[in-house]
Amino acid sequence: MARDIREIEREIAQAARWAVKWRMLQKEAIQVADGMGDPEVRQQMLFISDCYQRLAERAEGRRERLIAYAAAIKRGPSRFNLGVRGPIWLPESC
Repeated sequence: MARDIREIEREIAQAARWAVKWRMLQKEAIQVADGMGDPEVRQQMLFISDCYQRLAERAEGRRERLIAYAAAIKRGPSRFNLGVRGPIWLPESC
């Protein structure tokens, strides 16, 4: 099922916004952790900041995959990259 290129471009922009949001929350969690006196609570806050970092990385990866997908759609079906494992594609859930 082909998706409209405008919809993909909106998803690219949304993924970029989420990445920025997760990075902001990561920095905030680190700042809060730096102010903690209790080492256990500080460690928990640093764990939360690590989770935000992973979320940001996933959003950035999603953005990159969507950009590649949009470029492949714009090139057309005859120009999809056929590698050793077959055509490059993205599942609908990306």
